[in-house]
Amino acid sequence: MPGGREETVEDSEILQIFLDSEDPVLFTGEVADEIGFSNQGTLPRLHGLADRDLLKSKDGGRTIVWWLTDEGREFIEESESD
Repeated sequence: MPGGREETVEDSEILQIFLDSEDPVLFTGEVADEIGFSNQGTLPRLHGLADRDLLKSKDGGRTIVWWLTDEGREFIEESESD
């Protein structure tokens, strides 16, 4: 398959990790561990969700933290009702 591996995790599954977490923010590595991707494979997915306003992030230099937005919560609810 040219261009990299196929995406095997839905956006709603990634967002659900944030909803289920007891922590208000997650590191890229924590999300990567949950979905079974590398940090490098996870980062573009998180940036893509942030570009759609489903996640927000803050870069602390060497570490980025991510959190779920209200739009992200709505996306999950809509996905569950489909």
